[in-house]
Amino acid sequence: MVETPPPGFAVLPHASRKGESPFSLGAAGGVPRRGEGVYPRTRDVMTTINLAGIWQLHNAARNITVDYPVPGDVHSALIAAGQIPHPYKGTDELAVRWVADEEWVARRTFNLDKVEAGEDYLNIDYLDTVATVKLNGIVVLQAENCFRRYRPYVTEALRVGENVVEVTFHSNTKAANDKQSAQPFYIPYSVNNNPIPNGNMLRKPQCHFGWDWNLAVVPFGLCGNINLVRHNGLHIDFVQVEQKHNDDGSVEVDVQIEFAGYHADGATIIFNGETKQGLQASFQVTSPLLWWPSGQGEQPLYELEVRCENQIERRYIG
Repeated sequence: MVETPPPGFAVLPHASRKGESPFSLGAAGGVPRRGEGVYPRTRDVMTTINLAGIWQLHNAARNITVDYPVPGDVHSALIAAGQIPHPYKGTDELAVRWVADEEWVARRTFNLDKVEAGEDYLNIDYLDTVATVKLNGIVVLQAENCFRRYRPYVTEALRVGENVVEVTFHSNTKAANDKQSAQPFYIPYSVNNNPIPNGNMLRKPQCHFGWDWNLAVVPFGLCGNINLVRHNGLHIDFVQVEQKHNDDGSVEVDVQIEFAGYHADGATIIFNGETKQGLQASFQVTSPLLWWPSGQGEQPLYELEVRCENQIERRYIG
């Protein structure tokens, strides 16, 4: 069983669409297709400004400035702008490795009519990898883990009118080498798979440093969502769903809820015709309708609904 977006929301596949990153990792429940909306998380008490779109990407060392579609990776933006050849052609893989050795700054602006009391944070996922995020010149995040979501609070950095958000992508190859040098003893990496060394020093996809089936160019960028989120009180912050497939064919679905704020009664959790109350719940599906690959069967989806006061969050699970 896999967790998927609701109907009408596409997921980036591993093979890229035209104009989208060839390096983006596609997975069910992943990044909505660029240009489409983000599935609404809650109602009434939370507002979201989607910061995806066309950013400006700059490299000071080589005086390069290009448009940078977010979500996306830096190499794809440079290919689209004619700054580098496509690394899949001939030996051009070697000709573009310098990109990962440089520092790049991505920048965009957005406007606010007012800044109110409450809690504002940037919701960022798939930030690859070693990066610094600034809002109006104030450092709000130092990142070095591609596999987590970041939510730095930024209320104090916001201002009425134009706001500037910047993401500095530090060289992942340099960071990896520096971490290796800082070890008390040498930590080996897979020489057979990784022609670019020390990728094992970073929380980053290891295939980016080369694999038997993959290029070695160390792609990077803001490959997921980036939103400015404001909430004025209690809200559902996170819904985690895990599945356990039993030998008898049944499936146990475990749901865990996290709140920002306090709510004594927890949430109302509705799944497969059952309703439970609390911060976690377990549901047993005796004879599940399984999700099959295209052409091999149907793709039924089970709706999970989480309610807290006037907030509603849904997941569609297969």
